[in-house]
Amino acid sequence: MVYSFAQVVRAPRVAFSAKKIWIAFLGLLIGVIVYSVLTYVAYSILPEWTVKEVWRTYRYIPVPIPGVIHFPWYSWTIWGIGVALFVFIQMLSISAISKVTYEELRGNEFYEVMDALRYAIKKAKANILAPITLAIFIGVFVLIGCLLGLFGRIPYVGPIVIGLLFILIALAALFVIYLIIVFFVSFLLSPSIAAGVEKDVFDVLFENFSTLNEQTWRLVLWEIFIAFCVFAGVWVFGWLTKKGLLLANWVLSAWGHSWWEKVWNNGLWYLSHVPPITWVEALTARIAPTLIQGPEWVPVNWAQLVSSFCVGLGLYFIIFMVLGYGIATWAAGQSLIYAVLVKYKDDRDLLKEIEEEEKEREKEEEAEKEEIPENAGVICLSPH
Repeated sequence: MVYSFAQVVRAPRVAFSAKKIWIAFLGLLIGVIVYSVLTYVAYSILPEWTVKEVWRTYRYIPVPIPGVIHFPWYSWTIWGIGVALFVFIQMLSISAISKVTYEELRGNEFYEVMDALRYAIKKAKANILAPITLAIFIGVFVLIGCLLGLFGRIPYVGPIVIGLLFILIALAALFVIYLIIVFFVSFLLSPSIAAGVEKDVFDVLFENFSTLNEQTWRLVLWEIFIAFCVFAGVWVFGWLTKKGLLLANWVLSAWGHSWWEKVWNNGLWYLSHVPPITWVEALTARIAPTLIQGPEWVPVNWAQLVSSFCVGLGLYFIIFMVLGYGIATWAAGQSLIYAVLVKYKDDRDLLKEIEEEEKEREKEEEAEKEEIPENAGVICLSPH
């Protein structure tokens, strides 16, 4: 492998793989289920909302919008936990896709999905705790600043001490800004770093800091390029998928059967409404198979009701597949970016290190299999 930007350009093609899209699909499906359950709880504990009302308003995926929906703090907390769990599940999914990408780059085309998922779960601690650790550090610094502000209210002594410490306070504030930047970078790189050779939380944090410090402009520009690839890939794949759905709708209704029109209409009804944000509505209208507000439910018999439910569920799966390609492109891009930047900054061949690690692991597994358990073959005779 030649380590250069040319490898990063390959991200959309590398990502177009059934394995990677399937892993991204599973991550989206599990993440959305966890998020939706907690968000339903956040709504339903309020007296003015019931599960039935939440369903009628949002369908499967409720999205409370600040300023439009007025939640108490405990509902926002539950919703925030759902968002955090969704993000962490996606990080595990991206880590698994990165592992598959590394294995394919070093020639292992038969690396299995379950092996990648097990590996990502094994490295979950290093992957997830990296941004959490940074968030804790940021919170501690902010708390210290607030305590200093409170100390400054002490008559005479407080203002003098704060004035003398002002330079240190300003430098600490600048350091917090730096930590915030690294915090966001950790969400980009940590899954791919954790999917490489053996890393603990400290190693993942160190790699985030060193990559940002030593390859700043390459990292920024290449991340922008990968973001464009993700947007373009989802746009094109979504547009083609929408046309395919419209073709399927036309074929099934070609003989003028009104039953399919009702099923199709009610299948679209199951899709969640788009948040009332102008650019989101404009984008969705281009690639989504439904209108912004969706159609009204029409009465059907029980067989058509089952069919409508299956169509609605199938539309969600198709949407997850399209978004899964975007996540796969993002994960493959982060893997390629990290592999190339590690070569630039440390002159290390990441793929070779992964291969050596795999050989060591295979040797350890063989050694464990060959070990003869103690007392094997010993027959214990009872005096009775």
